[in-house]
Amino acid sequence: MTKVLKLSIIFLFVLMISTNGFARINKIGFFINGAGYFPSNEDIQSGFGTGLGALIYANQNIAISLEWKYGRLNADRKEGKFLRGSLYMTPLLASLRYNIQTGTAFIPYVFGGGGIFFSNYRLDKSENLDVENIRKQDIKNGFGLYGGIGSHYKFNEKMTLFIEGLFLWRTTEVDTIHIDNSPISTFTTNLSSASILIGLNYFY
Repeated sequence: MTKVLKLSIIFLFVLMISTNGFARINKIGFFINGAGYFPSNEDIQSGFGTGLGALIYANQNIAISLEWKYGRLNADRKEGKFLRGSLYMTPLLASLRYNIQTGTAFIPYVFGGGGIFFSNYRLDKSENLDVENIRKQDIKNGFGLYGGIGSHYKFNEKMTLFIEGLFLWRTTEVDTIHIDNSPISTFTTNLSSASILIGLNYFY
């Protein structure tokens, strides 16, 4: 079982405990979404992803969002930085959300928060790793921030459609590990990205 899978199971377990614990506050919702990612780093290409999580409403306007995101993006080769490969991001995030009541089926909102960003980098098979003397490139995990704006469209009391525009801030270090066990090379990389997503909420 991989580290990401273990952490995802723990996250879902915490979600269940949290929703049971907050069930009497107001309204509980679960959501799923699909997203496009547009990185700030010019060496990383745009990609796609998904997410799932829970909304816990304290009152009509204020909610806590707990979310697991997944993103996959390809990176170009740059000397002293990434070799050609694929970047996988799986952050676990929490944010505070404020709804702006309009008296219509459309409910805009703003949100902000942070969480732990887990990343994995898979080198492209076209790279000649033996010649490069590189075994792998490890991205260090750690804390990051995110925030943005969105809007719900309320179909009924149980179901809403939502869209969001958001930005994730994350800068970290990457270790390049060599085949011959020579000293590890480390560089700093910007993993920040803008994202646009669409999804569904289900409330009970």
